Amino acid sequence: MTLFSVTLSVAGTLITSTVTQVVQHQTDTELRNNMASLRLLHSRHPELFNAFIVGSSREVNTSGGGFYVALAGGSSPPDTGPVLPDPLPPAGSIVTEGRGSGRPFIHYRLLVDRVPGGPTLVLALDLEKSTQALSLARKTVAVIQILSLALVGLLSVSVVRRELGPLERAANMADAIAAGDLDRRLRDDGAPSPVPGTEVGRLADALDGMLDKIQEAFRARDASEGRLRQFVADASHELRTPLQSVRGYGELYRAGALPDSESVDEAMGRMLSEVARMTKLVESLLLLARFDQSEEPEFEPVDLGRVVMDSCRDARAVEPDRPFDEHVAQGLTVFGDEAQLRRLVANLLGNVRMHTPVAAACTVVLEDFEGETILRVIDQGPGIPAAALPHVFDRFYRADRSRARATGGTGLGLALTAAIVETHGGRVSLDCPPGGGTHVEVRIPKLRNTSR
Repeated sequence: MTLFSVTLSVAGTLITSTVTQVVQHQTDTELRNNMASLRLLHSRHPELFNAFIVGSSREVNTSGGGFYVALAGGSSPPDTGPVLPDPLPPAGSIVTEGRGSGRPFIHYRLLVDRVPGGPTLVLALDLEKSTQALSLARKTVAVIQILSLALVGLLSVSVVRRELGPLERAANMADAIAAGDLDRRLRDDGAPSPVPGTEVGRLADALDGMLDKIQEAFRARDASEGRLRQFVADASHELRTPLQSVRGYGELYRAGALPDSESVDEAMGRMLSEVARMTKLVESLLLLARFDQSEEPEFEPVDLGRVVMDSCRDARAVEPDRPFDEHVAQGLTVFGDEAQLRRLVANLLGNVRMHTPVAAACTVVLEDFEGETILRVIDQGPGIPAAALPHVFDRFYRADRSRARATGGTGLGLALTAAIVETHGGRVSLDCPPGGGTHVEVRIPKLRNTSR
């Protein structure tokens, strides 16, 4: 507003100065033209000008049309018209006389000319109308300046309030978020959205993006805390049963409830069996904990075909009566940890052995497809309920809650499988077709041959 006011003031000053110069130039031109007419009249009829000589006084006489003709001389000022300056200005010069006689302050433009051997001619032009016109122009400029300032001020306030409205909404939204409402967004609050690409628009987009990330982080934290609580509860539940069994047999032995060595041997066998289960469970938990860490694993080229064949031979040795069908391509090398990969294949075959009858056939396929090594383990068992499929890779999850731990495992087998596959940069999927059976597919990037 200050800059605009200064600009208007400078422009108004330039306009009034230009108008004043134009009016003065027109007045002076008119004076010179009329003075030329007077000189011509004097040269033809000099007797007419004797009537304007009144003794030795300075007198201005009306010649009509607002012009005055006078002769210099005398000592008393006239009753009308301007008082002539003393001494008179040089011939041909034009001056402004600003003191009037018998009327308010009036300006005159005076042009003096001396006729050789004749009178001195003074031609005066009343500037009252010009002065009024210039005064009106100055007032008009001042009014326009005031109205322009008021208009610009109103428009500026309106535009600033409209443009800063999103910032006010952002402040209110920040207060609401601080109070716990994380679902508020500037783009979705029902008010006009900021123009994209502007500073306020970019701020709104950045703020909404930041809130999305914050809300996502809170949800991830809540989900992580929930998984941690569930993990601790499941681990405690899994460890509680073998610990109670070991404690129970120990209490029986201390109370003398095992009368002979055979009973003692049986109790010790059960205790060792439970200790073995706890050891296996703890090792699985430690392995999952290592997978959860972000440390870079130490991998090396591994012949996955050899690993799969060894695992199939082990499974056939454990269950010689189960129908096995193997289609394993040779020379498929991946970059990974051989021990983890062996455990991966062993877990998949162990699930087949644990959850399907011996008569159910099992097919193992290892092949190369578009730069990936694909391992498929297909059984003809009863399959998994559809409602359980989204959770089969969760830790401690069992599709059949009623199944005993002796036959149902700890619920960590597929969770370990998924963790191992993810560590090797692959992906795993499980499907149960309508005809029955379970299909597990593991995809791991194949190691490219870098030799020349």
